Amino acid sequence: MSNQGTDLFLELLIRSSEFFEKTSSQAALIAFLQEQAEINDIAPGTAGFDIEEMPWNEEILSEDVAFLVDVITMAKDSMAWEKLGIGVNSKIMIPWLDRFEALVNKRISV
Repeated sequence: MSNQGTDLFLELLIRSSEFFEKTSSQAALIAFLQEQAEINDIAPGTAGFDIEEMPWNEEILSEDVAFLVDVITMAKDSMAWEKLGIGVNSKIMIPWLDRFEALVNKRISV
């Protein structure tokens, strides 16, 4: 992902999460993504993380995964892009979001 692509990817996820109520563990997942966005703002090209690094709550893992999948689904919705005022190249962003969703879903099978 390019630096600008990383910025948009993270912003889209973070802002899409605003459509949902969050538990404290779900808020922690979004805060983690916000930290990655801040890292990329300060030092472009240095943001990156493994799914396992995210602050998953093992006691309610399936709920947290479902929440993040809902956020990803919202991030794929072109109507949400309009509401958020974000211009998105769907040919680039949707495959990235699909891959992230697959990794998040895989987390539940670990």
